[in-house]
Amino acid sequence: MADSNQVLIVEDDEALSKMIGLLLRGKGYEVFEAINLASAKRVLNSKPDLKCVIQDLGLPPKPDSTEAGLKIMEELLALKPTLKIIVLTGQDKEQAAAEAIRRGAFDFLQKPIAMDALMSSLERAFLYFDTEKDLSLQGCFSVQLNTELDVSGLKESKDEFEYKLLKRVLDEENYHISSTAKRLGVKRENLYYLFRKHDIDPEWVHKMNFDKNKAAD
Repeated sequence: MADSNQVLIVEDDEALSKMIGLLLRGKGYEVFEAINLASAKRVLNSKPDLKCVIQDLGLPPKPDSTEAGLKIMEELLALKPTLKIIVLTGQDKEQAAAEAIRRGAFDFLQKPIAMDALMSSLERAFLYFDTEKDLSLQGCFSVQLNTELDVSGLKESKDEFEYKLLKRVLDEENYHISSTAKRLGVKRENLYYLFRKHDIDPEWVHKMNFDKNKAAD
C-alpha cells in the first residue's frame, strides 16, 4: 500500500460508519470517522497525509436531500483539492451522481453499499492520488474544470483553472508561500496578486501553513 493509508468516513449513520471502518481496518487502512463538516475539518487539518474520504451525501441538517452532503464535499475539497472523495447516497441516483461528480467527487456508489465495489473504488482513489502527485512533481497538473460556456465562458474557464491550480499547489506545498511561488514559477509578490484576484486571504494561507506544520510534528 502507499506511504499513507488514511481514510476519513463522513457518515451520520453510526452503524454503517462502524461497519465500513471495521472492513477497512481489516484491510490495513487507518480509519477516522466524522459525522458533520466541523468534525471532518478537524480530522483533515490534523492529518495532512489524508488522501481519501468516503462520504454520505444525505447528512444533517437535511438528511433527506443531498444539499448538506454536497456542501461538505465542496468545503473539504476547498481545503485539500487533491482529496479523492467517494460519495454514497440512496437518493435520486442519476441526479445525485451527476451533481456530485460535477462538483469534484472522484466516484459514486449507491446504497446499500456493495463492499467489494467500495474496496475497488478506494484502491483506484489511492492509485489516482499517488499518480497525480508523481506527475505534479514533474510539472504536470490534473485540474478538473466544470464551466458552462457562455459569452464569458473562456475567461471564466481560465480564471477557474488558475484558481484551482493555485489551490492545488498551495496544498501540495503545505501552504508555504515561497515554495508555492517557486513551483508556479512566479515571484512572491505576484503570488500575493493572485491571492487578491481569487479572494484568497493571505492570513488564511499562513494559518494553514502553521496548522499543517503543527500536524506534521
